[in-house]
Parts: sequence; C-alpha cells; structure tokens
Amino acid sequence: MFSLLLIDETYTNGYKTEFLNVISLASILSGIFVIISKNPIVSVLFLIGLFLSIACYLFILGINFIGLSYLLVYVGAVSILFLFILMLINVRISELLNDTSSSIPLAMVIVISFNYSVYQILPINMLTMNASSFKSDFIDDLKFYLNDLNLNTKASEYIFMFFNFFSYNQSKQILYVTSKFWDGNLTETAHISSIGNIMYTSYSIWLVITSIILLLAMVGAIVITIKQKN
Repeated sequence: MFSLLLIDETYTNGYKTEFLNVISLASILSGIFVIISKNPIVSVLFLIGLFLSIACYLFILGINFIGLSYLLVYVGAVSILFLFILMLINVRISELLNDTSSSIPLAMVIVISFNYSVYQILPINMLTMNASSFKSDFIDDLKFYLNDLNLNTKASEYIFMFFNFFSYNQSKQILYVTSKFWDGNLTETAHISSIGNIMYTSYSIWLVITSIILLLAMVGAIVITIKQKN
C-alpha cells in the first residue's frame, strides 16, 4: 500500500536515497580534505565544495531557502573572501613550515562527532523510511497469502486486525494536507515565512543577542585597525 516511491516523493522530491548518500559521502570527504590539505588555497576550494554539496542536499530535500543561503552567504561571501585573502599572502612559506599530516585523526574525530550529534537530533532518517516501507510491503504480501489460505472467519479477522493496526501506525508517519481555497493558503507557509515567524517570536531574544555580538565584532575590528596616536 505504501511503497518506497511515495516516501521518496514526499521527502526527497522524487530522487532516490542512493543519490543523497553519494552527496553525503562527498560532503564528508570534502570536510576531511579541508582539514588535512597542506595548501590553504586547496583547503578553501574543498570548503567551497563542502558548502556546495550541502546546498545540493538541502535543495533535494526541498529546503530551498536554507540551501540558497548556503550558496549566497558561505560560498558567495565567506569562502571567496578567504580564497582572495590566501591568494594575496605568501602561501609558500606557510606551506613549508606547517605539517598537516597529524591532523588526520582530528579530522576523523570531528566527522564522527558531527555525524553522531546530527543523527541524534534529526527526527527521521532514510534508514527508518526504508525499514518502514519494507515492513509495509511485507505486511501486504503476507495478507495476500493469508487470504488464499483456508482459515476460519474469526481467525482471519483477528489476523487482519493485527496487520491493519501496524499499517495504520505506518500511515501516520506521512501527513500532508493541502487545499486550493483561502483556508489552505493560510495554513500553508513557505520556508521564509516559517523561519521568520519562529525567529521573531519564539527566539527573538537570541536574535537580539546575535545582533549585539556581531556589532561588538565590527566595533572591535574598527578599534584594532585604527592607529593609536602617540
């Protein structure tokens, strides 16, 4: 009844989960090469590749606003700024003095810790969806074979009630309500509206604290660059 294609259409916009696994592997490898690369310019290029892969992952999942923010803020501003700064300084001296071979265990620890924390935070993952879809197909096939057996009516009724109970619990995992009338337009909100509503209502104090920190950083950079008079 509930196949893997329906789950992929709901969560991955029609793409297969193997494609998401490839992007995840590319992100992990890019993050490792950012730390272990000797040349700072190559490290920044791998950082740009990391942000691009994360943005593609978010686009496939349907989180378009955050994926576009990764492209505009991180790739378009921060990474390009780092790249131009590193191209202006003398990279050869730092390349001879620094040895990054000892950073490989640190990179592995950071990657494992990040994946463990993200796995604990996310409410659902692809493994759960695959397991649930396999269980749903197994229940449907088993109900089909039990229907062909010569069982009494009461026993078959209890068996079908048992299987329908699990099928009902699985169907509750996916819920999407839409409407073309005005009430549906009020309930359906875009990503930008949802983020703005949450940011300026529930987490408004953290937004103010972040603004103060950024203001202090800007003022501190101006004070440091100003030459003090003798």
